Amino acid sequence: MNRKPIHRGGILSAGYDPTRRWLDVEFDTHRVLRCENVGPEAASSFLRSASPFGYWKDEIEENYVVREISRAESEKERPIEKKGVDALKALFGE
Repeated sequence: MNRKPIHRGGILSAGYDPTRRWLDVEFDTHRVLRCENVGPEAASSFLRSASPFGYWKDEIEENYVVREISRAESEKERPIEKKGVDALKALFGE
């Protein structure tokens, strides 16, 4: 998953995978926490927040399943490739 730099409120970076509904947050301690089943509205509000740590404490941490992951695990995650129609288009050159 690609994380974007934040550098505010003790948060270094964060990224969202809408397919898996994961929000990954890297703190200045270099811990990476993954929040599961986060909707796009909540993720967008967090990523745009002027006070991301406050939003984290008030809206994310208490309302979602949060687990620590390794930095490498977060960086290797890529969005799930779409199959079906996209695969057919590639096969037939459309």
